[in-house]
Amino acid sequence: MTTTKIHPARQRKSGRAFTLVELLGVIVVIGILAGITLGGAGAVRRHAAVGQAKAEIAALEAACARYQTELGFYPSNASANPTTAFNPSAYSGAGTALFTNLFGTNQFNRAAGTKRYFEPKASMVSSTNAANPFFIDPWGYAYGYYSDGTSAPLIWSTAGQTAQTGTNKWITSWPRN
Repeated sequence: MTTTKIHPARQRKSGRAFTLVELLGVIVVIGILAGITLGGAGAVRRHAAVGQAKAEIAALEAACARYQTELGFYPSNASANPTTAFNPSAYSGAGTALFTNLFGTNQFNRAAGTKRYFEPKASMVSSTNAANPFFIDPWGYAYGYYSDGTSAPLIWSTAGQTAQTGTNKWITSWPRN
């Protein structure tokens, strides 16, 4: 019986190996699927933020209604009017007044001096350890708040918009046309 030895430099070709073209094809397909998935994730995050803002605005409205039922007037603030001013960074003063009235104190980590009408999550407050915080939307901007004390309040989020491009993306407490 004779045995044949295979030279180490000459290896047998196996029919089971992938070619470079096949591997590149698989990598391209995986890249395309990853791009589609990650592109859709941004839309999902935006949709979740819109839903969160709607829920927070509804909760703030309910807290204002409880405040009005007990005291006979709404927390008043006329410094931010959505029909005349667009400046999300200027809404913090109105938000501070709303926070102080609904939370019962002007600091998140301090005991209430008056009745609390609203218990926000820490992520909804601009600062949990500084004085005069305000309510922030999921994009990190102050919620707008306007009420003369007698009429139902207007509460809104600019949905991350920082420049006036219309109100079509705003999330509001009033019905939109």
